[in-house]
Amino acid sequence: LIERIDGDIDAVTRFSSTAVLHLAGNAILVIGVLVVSAFIDWRASALIALTVLAALWVTARLRRIAVPYYDDEREVQGKLYGDVEERLGGLEDLRANGAGRWAEHRLQQHSAGWWRTARRAALRGDGSISLAGAVFAAGSIATLALGVWLARRGEMSVGSVLALLRFSQLVSDPLWRVAEQLAEAQKAVAGTGRAARLLATAPAIVDGTGDDLPDGALSVELRNITFGYGTGHPVLTGVNLVVPAGSTLGVVGRTGSGKTTVGRLVARLWDTEQGEVLVGGVDVRRLRLADLRRRIGIVTQEVELFRASLRDNLTIFGTLPADNGQLQRVLVDVGLEDWFRSLPHGLDQHLDGNDELSAGEGQLLAFARVLLADPALVILDEASSRLDPVTEARLAGATDRLLAGRTALIIAHRLATLDRVDRICVLDHGRVVEHDDRSLLAADSSSHYHGLLLAGQAVDGVVS
Repeated sequence: LIERIDGDIDAVTRFSSTAVLHLAGNAILVIGVLVVSAFIDWRASALIALTVLAALWVTARLRRIAVPYYDDEREVQGKLYGDVEERLGGLEDLRANGAGRWAEHRLQQHSAGWWRTARRAALRGDGSISLAGAVFAAGSIATLALGVWLARRGEMSVGSVLALLRFSQLVSDPLWRVAEQLAEAQKAVAGTGRAARLLATAPAIVDGTGDDLPDGALSVELRNITFGYGTGHPVLTGVNLVVPAGSTLGVVGRTGSGKTTVGRLVARLWDTEQGEVLVGGVDVRRLRLADLRRRIGIVTQEVELFRASLRDNLTIFGTLPADNGQLQRVLVDVGLEDWFRSLPHGLDQHLDGNDELSAGEGQLLAFARVLLADPALVILDEASSRLDPVTEARLAGATDRLLAGRTALIIAHRLATLDRVDRICVLDHGRVVEHDDRSLLAADSSSHYHGLLLAGQAVDGVVS
C-alpha cells in the first residue's frame, strides 16, 4: 500500500513535471528540422518524416506491450517493501529465535523476483529503443541514397546532400530523448492505473442512513450471528447475546473461540455475514459510523501511542475536545498523576510513540482516552492482560469509574478481571455454550465457567 501511495504517485509526478516539457521541446525541434529540409527537397523531407513516424510507431507499439510488465514490476516492488517492513517490525523475534537466515532468504527471493520482472519490463520497454535505432539507421541510409541519386541527376548539390544526411541524423537525437521520456510515460501509465484501482476500492463498511441512538447507556444484542472474516470458515456460528443497557457482560473462552470478534462486530469494525448486531435497539448497519464511534469506547491489549505531544495522544489530535483541567483529571483518575508530574513540559511533553512508556503506562493512557471520550458503551478487549498486579490494582478504580452508568463488554482471559461484571458468556469454537449471571455460573460446579475458574486457580497456585 505504501509503495502504491509513494512509488506510483512519484512516477506520475516525475513524468508530469519534466517529461511533458521535454516532449514538447523535442517535438518542436523535429518539426523545425522537417521544415528546413523541405526547403532543400520535399522528397528528402518526406523520407525523413516517414523515418520519424516509423520510429515513433515502433517505440509506441512496444511501449504499450510493456505497460503490463511495468505494472507487474511495481506490484513485486510493493511486495518486497511490505516484506521488508514486516521483517523489521519483527526483528527482535527473528533474532531471538535464530530466524535471521530465513529472513535473508525471503529477502533474496523477493529481490530475485523484482529483478526478473524488471528485466522482462526492460526487454520490452528498452528493446523499442534498439529497434527505433535500426529504423533511424535505415532512414539515414535511404536519405543518403536519395541525395546521391538527386546529385547525379544534377538536381542537388553535394553540400545539400550532406545537409540532408545531417538532418536525418539530427532528428534521431531528440527522438532518443523522446524515447527515454516514453519510458517514464509507461511507468506513469502503470502507476496511474494502480493508483486508480486503489482509489476505486470501495469501503467494505458502508455508512448507515442515520438512525438515532437513544441517550444514556446502550443495550447490545446479537441475533443469530454467523461470521468468518470472508474466509468461508465461521469464527462465530449462530451466536445470540443480549446485554441490557447499563449492565456488564464478561466474555470468556479459549484462544480462538471468537471473543475478540464479538467486540469487533459490536463496534462495526466488520459487518456480520449473517444475522443482526443491534446497539441501542438499532441495527448498526443503519447507524452513521461517526455516531456509532462517538458512543463506543474501545481499549485493546495493543495500545497505539503516537509520536506527538501528550495532549495530542489523549485527544487523538483534537478529535476529543478537552481543556487542560479535564486532561489532568483523567490522568489522575487512571493513576498516572505521579508520572504526569514528572514530565518537564506537562501536557505538551513530546512522546516518542510506544518506546517511551511501559506497557502498563500505555494501557493506562488508553483508559484515559476512553474516560475523556465519555462513551455510552465500553468494550475492553484483554485491556489488562499486559499489566502487572500493582498496575492492575491502580487501574481497578479507574475501571469502576469507567463502567459506572455505562454498558460494558469485557473480553478477558484472566478471570480475576471479571469480578465486577453482572453476567458471563462462555464461547467455545464460535458458539455460546453458557450465558447467565456470573454468581450463578460460578456457584454451579457443572458449568463451563466454574471449570475455567478452577483451572485459573490451579495455575495461580502453581505460579505462587
